[in-house]
Amino acid sequence: MRLVSFLATLVLALSFSRPATAASAAPDFTLVQALFKKHCVECHSVTDAENNLILENFASLMKGGDGGVPVLPGKSADSLLMKSLEGRDKVKIMPPGKKKKLDASELAVIKAWIDGGAKPPAIATEPVRELVTPKIAPRVTPRKSIQAIAFAAQPNVIAVARYREVELRDAETGALRHTLTGIRGNVNSVAFSTDGRWVAAAGGEPGLQGQAAIWRVTDGGLVRKFEGHFDALYSVALSPDGKLLATGSYDQKIKLWDTATGKEVRTLTGHNGAVYGLAFRPDGRVLASASGDRTVKLWEVATGKRLDTFSQPTKEQYTVAFSPDGRRLVAGGVDNRIRLYAVSAGAVEGTNQLLESKFAHEGAVLRIVFASDGATLLSSAEDRTVKWWDAAKLVERGHLDPQPDLAPAVAFTAGNTRFVVGRLDGTLQFFDAKTGQPGKVAVNR
Repeated sequence: MRLVSFLATLVLALSFSRPATAASAAPDFTLVQALFKKHCVECHSVTDAENNLILENFASLMKGGDGGVPVLPGKSADSLLMKSLEGRDKVKIMPPGKKKKLDASELAVIKAWIDGGAKPPAIATEPVRELVTPKIAPRVTPRKSIQAIAFAAQPNVIAVARYREVELRDAETGALRHTLTGIRGNVNSVAFSTDGRWVAAAGGEPGLQGQAAIWRVTDGGLVRKFEGHFDALYSVALSPDGKLLATGSYDQKIKLWDTATGKEVRTLTGHNGAVYGLAFRPDGRVLASASGDRTVKLWEVATGKRLDTFSQPTKEQYTVAFSPDGRRLVAGGVDNRIRLYAVSAGAVEGTNQLLESKFAHEGAVLRIVFASDGATLLSSAEDRTVKWWDAAKLVERGHLDPQPDLAPAVAFTAGNTRFVVGRLDGTLQFFDAKTGQPGKVAVNR
């Protein structure tokens, strides 16, 4: 009995004393990525990749740069990355100069990750991060502000973007048809497919995650979600054929997604500020973007190649729209101006022209939309005004009295005889497109 007891104790002790394998002890790549963000991304980002080495994500790291492949899975001692971080084997230590170097504990994390096989991040097993905020009961029933509006001629509905939801309302009566939920944070942009079957929305949690979604208009059923940005989304657009979804984020990136599978097709990089506005040209070949970096850019959809950059704006640009014939482009933003451009068939640099630059409002231009016939423009601004313009010459045709709150959401409805205005106070109102007289339909929520 004593021998049996001794052997059992010995087996138990050995089981607890066995060292963990490298794979089981290896930290997740997200920990390594956090160290890169702290020490390395300043010089090795997508927009500023020294030696063509990008350390912002796993795929780019493993691809390497001009110096070759930086990581040899399972071999930290032989990996160029560790040699540069430790400054050994005649490799210059990084980060360079007087910048703070990684300490022993940080180096140990990267070593353990490499020796554990340099595996990609375990995204599928990571819980979605949530903002934890105190629960404070409001004294009055709050209204959900309106951030964006879109119109679909068929089946004659408007999409109203609010916090965590999109309302589908009858464009004639304002009656609620469906409430679409399941999206995080403020919904900052909405867009319909050309055939009116789908509606897309973009939102997310600032600093955490961007999220877009597509729903069926007929029954409000969710079709698909799209996640991949590292910050909130501020713009969304569906290609004319409905095959691609474009999203623009505060993370300065534009992503194109396959609507059939939900997979990312490509990322467009080049903006140095948040992407606030997106618009596909009606032929689907060109995408326009408006950014906080004070530029408007044109992109070739098929390749992701930048075609042209309009640098005339002096401040952030919030909104961009193509005319129905695709020959003109309008943009507006914080410099209070609306700019009208002629865009060539190829849209390449040197073939596009600034036609007009109009001081339009006493505040930042929030939204510009074309009427479906291309003859009229509708704009709203931070000075609480809404105006409509001759689209060919940027001559003002009329304006509304100052609104009770900011109106970031405007859209023409069927026949361009009316337009709808959505405000931050949560109210929605229709107006006559010629006289500006308010209609009977008003939605308070």
